[in-house]
Amino acid sequence: REKVAAEARRIQITADIVARLDALLSLAEVAVTKNYCKPDVSDHGDIRISDGRHPVVEKLITGERFVPNSIVMDNRENQVLIITGPNMAGKSTVLRQVALMTIMAQMGSFVPAEMANIAITDRIFTRVGALDNLSAGQSTFMVEMTETARILNTATLHSLIILDEIGRGTSTYDGISLAWSIVEH
Repeated sequence: REKVAAEARRIQITADIVARLDALLSLAEVAVTKNYCKPDVSDHGDIRISDGRHPVVEKLITGERFVPNSIVMDNRENQVLIITGPNMAGKSTVLRQVALMTIMAQMGSFVPAEMANIAITDRIFTRVGALDNLSAGQSTFMVEMTETARILNTATLHSLIILDEIGRGTSTYDGISLAWSIVEH
């Protein structure tokens, strides 16, 4: 035990190196087996993804093929994407896959797409799902608005913001008015 304890620092350094290699090997193996592409990461503010796939959903669905999606966003004409469609059409999946691919590209991973150009992003903000905090006197709507206000007051030009179903629980016109003003801001 004394000999091992005397080598503790060297063992920790070796374990750290092995852990990093294991993580890199896992990313490389998934990239090869799942046909991921090397993203072009730039500071131009563009996110362009051709035939992108959600890495988790793609793995979990059985007996079906994941239908790829293409996205174009920039800081000029395509700053905001409004995705509409019926329930269970995959709208939330598209939003989340863009965020996941952005994280993957930032960490140096290949991404599940045919082609990807990903902007350097300082933060990713998400407002997804219904949640209340009734014990603190906050309804689902109040939690949603508080989170959205925090995002709008914290985001920068280099942030990616994912808002899924803003204004739920309000009338149609109230929901549209909220979403419209948030997008304009």
